[in-house]
Amino acid sequence: MSLSLYTEEECEKIARQASLRYINDHHPGFSRKKCGKGFAYYDLDGQHIKKPKRLKRITNLAIPPAYKNVWISPFENSHLQATGIDKKGRKQYIYHPLWKKMRKKQKFDLMPAFGSLLPTIRDFIHKELNKSITINKLQIICAITYLLDKFSVRIGNPLYSKENQSFGITTLRKKHLSLDEKQVALDFKGKNSKMWHILLKNKKMIRLLKKCNELPGYELFKYLDETNKLHVISSQDVNGFLHALTQKPFTAKDFRTWAASREFFMGIIQTLIKNKSITQNQMTEIIKQVAKKLGHTPNICQKSYLHPHILLYYQNERLHDWINRNQEILADLKKNHDEIFLHWLQTK
Repeated sequence: MSLSLYTEEECEKIARQASLRYINDHHPGFSRKKCGKGFAYYDLDGQHIKKPKRLKRITNLAIPPAYKNVWISPFENSHLQATGIDKKGRKQYIYHPLWKKMRKKQKFDLMPAFGSLLPTIRDFIHKELNKSITINKLQIICAITYLLDKFSVRIGNPLYSKENQSFGITTLRKKHLSLDEKQVALDFKGKNSKMWHILLKNKKMIRLLKKCNELPGYELFKYLDETNKLHVISSQDVNGFLHALTQKPFTAKDFRTWAASREFFMGIIQTLIKNKSITQNQMTEIIKQVAKKLGHTPNICQKSYLHPHILLYYQNERLHDWINRNQEILADLKKNHDEIFLHWLQTK
């Protein structure tokens, strides 16, 4: 989840929960200067840091040598430990391990709320897309969110697209769109060189995309403001929309996390119902299939996108108990998988 969607008060609360001190790099910090083949570090008074304990802490941060304008927190227990500018001019952040652990926990703790609000999000999008096509900001954001939800594609980042020639929804160009009377297709290379082929038969989406294609410029998702000036939709626009609609700090990435966890959960449930147990090879294959669908490596998929309780509950056989208690809802596995997964999140 994007930190920008949390207020400073909320960030401070998360830091306290992790027994950390909330700080940003506007606070005075230690600095780093080139010294021979390595670096020297200086404290708040500009004095050369020589104490072994303090130097060890800084060394353990593993700040890349290429970073410039390095700022290092003077506090060992601060949520933010260091910042720097990488060789591509991007600001990078190094966080305390406890902060990263707490943020990951927060992400999965919010998953039941996300699942509960999915119908609200989808109903709102459906209503907006069924209105007359005006190419306004909200309508284009809803079209993008529809694609995020239905196809679990990445939101996109302009700088990443420029550097890697790979795309997400907000960075798609007209060349990625193929038009037909009855359907449209989006074909593009995403992160990790995954080739995406998205086929759309929704009539409203087809008409909207055709209108988008008629607008000047090579970007696909643009909107007209009140003065008929064109603007490109950004990930910040989409995240702001989700925050305003749900009053929760959800972002575009939550659709992918939800989809990955749901597919992983259903893969395990379906295998358990059929075979009563799962071999290591079967578990590996389930993770591989989820990773393939979302364009991840299996390792990244398991580490960052799968709700940790799914595997934990399987290993301690609590999933088996849950299946036995919920035979009625599992009687038809072709029914809405979102509902089944949400039911598990709420009753586990």
